Amino acid sequence: MPKETKETKVNNLEQSTLSIHLDKNLQYIKEQFRQTTDLKIRFCTINDEVIRDVAIVYLDGIANTQNIQDNILTPLLRIIKFESIDAMLTRHLSILDAVKIGSFDDVLSGLAKGKSLVLIDGYKEGILADTADWQMRSINEPDTQRSIKGSLIGFNEQLKVNVNLLRNMIQSPKLSIENLQVGNETKTDIAIIFMDGYVDQKILEETRKRIQNIDVTYLLEARVIEDALEGKKTLFPLTFTCERPDVTVSALYEGRVAILVNGTPYSVIVPSLFLHFFHQPDEYNTNSGRYSNRFLRFFSWFFSIFLLGSYVTLVRFHQDWIPDKFADIFFKKSDTLFPILLEIFFVMLLFQLLTEASLRVPKSTVIIISLIGAIVVGQTAVTAKLIHSITLIIVGVNFLASISIAAGGLYGSVLSLRIIYLLLGFFFGLKGIIIGLILLFIYMASLKSLGVPYLAPLIPFHPKEWKDAFFRGDLRKLINSKHTYPHKK
Repeated sequence: MPKETKETKVNNLEQSTLSIHLDKNLQYIKEQFRQTTDLKIRFCTINDEVIRDVAIVYLDGIANTQNIQDNILTPLLRIIKFESIDAMLTRHLSILDAVKIGSFDDVLSGLAKGKSLVLIDGYKEGILADTADWQMRSINEPDTQRSIKGSLIGFNEQLKVNVNLLRNMIQSPKLSIENLQVGNETKTDIAIIFMDGYVDQKILEETRKRIQNIDVTYLLEARVIEDALEGKKTLFPLTFTCERPDVTVSALYEGRVAILVNGTPYSVIVPSLFLHFFHQPDEYNTNSGRYSNRFLRFFSWFFSIFLLGSYVTLVRFHQDWIPDKFADIFFKKSDTLFPILLEIFFVMLLFQLLTEASLRVPKSTVIIISLIGAIVVGQTAVTAKLIHSITLIIVGVNFLASISIAAGGLYGSVLSLRIIYLLLGFFFGLKGIIIGLILLFIYMASLKSLGVPYLAPLIPFHPKEWKDAFFRGDLRKLINSKHTYPHKK
């Protein structure tokens, strides 16, 4: 491999740092932005021993031109005698976020983020000022994690706005925010957020390590961050995604870590334990259901996984458990076209298509599609004896049970597990389901979210943390108690 010559090193250095020649700097910036038409350059002059040319460079559409005119251009035109870059920063430019820079990497990254660049002929340094004016949607109520009573605010796509919401709820200097950038080509801003004095240090260090080790060309969504934090592919989510600032704040006070990604309207919370997916904001805002709601969700989770497998087991192996009168009507004399397994898969496919269609069409037509799918297609299939009416009811109840625990990311695991237990019930009956249940708990007990056992505080047994496990405890005691997490290597 040829050695790098002295001349090559000099050229690389010149290319990475600003030149004293204004034209040369502008030409390089234009080349790097591929002569894009929204790259704007405003020339002016300032007084020095000689008249010096000045260029203000910005991207039209994301930089606030009124801000540039009032706080950069107008002060520059009023300069009587130019002294230095530092003097311009401290005495003339009336803009808060402005720094002196000397490398093209800082220039290109800053311009892409909506900042404005001030270059002066004869100087190999410039000024980068924050003039970004990003368009954003208004703050709305969360779509999937709604609450009957309590906060109606959800995150939006702007990182600064989301941090602002958390700062508004936690008005304390203990709220710590670490800003990082992920991406080799396009650097995306992310924020690691935690409460100093509350956070579990091992979790925080592991979070930093895994995020800093992410090597991607670009980052458009938080899924890449979630994959890095989970570490390996599992049936269960090892991170918790949250659309609500109030839930995120509660997690921070519990010693957990939240990650916000610019462009993503939710936070990623770690560690994520199995019990966390059954906690909902309503339990902390109202007194009703503090003992029953979580048990209802646990029941829904078991129902969504085991109902189909139990049903097919009953039909194939245990019809004698049902009174003969009902067994004859529903099973023995059934004359449907499809066998039981194909019936279930057909109805599951129908409900999945309805879900997909509801997400892809205008909201005004969702009700029509639901009526067509549930009433017309479903009822017609029963009338035509393609499927049994009991099968339609069972799969419908299974679908509703799985939807009730969809918030946070647990829904994906249900989709896979219910098919696994359906096949176990069909081929091996009740014994297959029981063995599968035992293996499931062994598998769940082996999972760890950033080193914290997934089934904690159940496995390992940690009775002090049971106060907010299966039912919501006394709020004052919960607020005043500090959460701890067991760690396993």
